[in-house]
Amino acid sequence: MEKLFDPGISYLSCEKNIKQYLKSLPNSQIQTFYENLEYTPFPILLMKEHKKRFGSRQI
Repeated sequence: MEKLFDPGISYLSCEKNIKQYLKSLPNSQIQTFYENLEYTPFPILLMKEHKKRFGSRQI
C-alpha cells in the first residue's frame, strides 16, 4: 500500500484503497484504530469496517 494516497488519482480510488487496506488489517488493529478514532484520517470508513466485523457490539 505504498501509494495509498496517490495525488494523481481520484478520491474514489483513494477511498477504494483505504477500504482494501482496512480489510487487510487484523481484528486487533481495527479495534486499536477504532479506540483512537479521533486520530485517524478516515474515521467514517474505519467505523464502517468496524461495524461490519464486530456488528453493533460495543468495545
